[in-house]
Amino acid sequence: MSKSLLRTALALGVAALALSFTGIVQAQDTSTPATATAPAKPKRQQYTGEVSSIDAKAGSVIIKKGEESKTFKIGDKTKYATADKKDAALTDIKVGDKVTVYYSNEDGVLTAHRIAPPRASKAQ
Repeated sequence: MSKSLLRTALALGVAALALSFTGIVQAQDTSTPATATAPAKPKRQQYTGEVSSIDAKAGSVIIKKGEESKTFKIGDKTKYATADKKDAALTDIKVGDKVTVYYSNEDGVLTAHRIAPPRASKAQ
């Protein structure tokens, strides 16, 4: 009987030792949540007004609404549309056109993602 008692005590001791290590492993978990490591994306915004200037060389377009105007950076990834063309080019946009610029503010630089005619408001 002493051999079976010894085996039982040894089995319980090994089980207790194994369980004590799982507590230590859980206490040392230092992983960070995914949201803490991922950089925040700039919020997309829109601005509707009239094109007052286009400078393809400088990569900018100025849109004026009332007394206020904003300068937007344009680039290779900027998409354009007109009333006639869904996929237009910068050369299709003209000074005086009424447009909506979909953009994001990236460290103080207003980067245009899409320039298109404003959506028609719904009639009531």
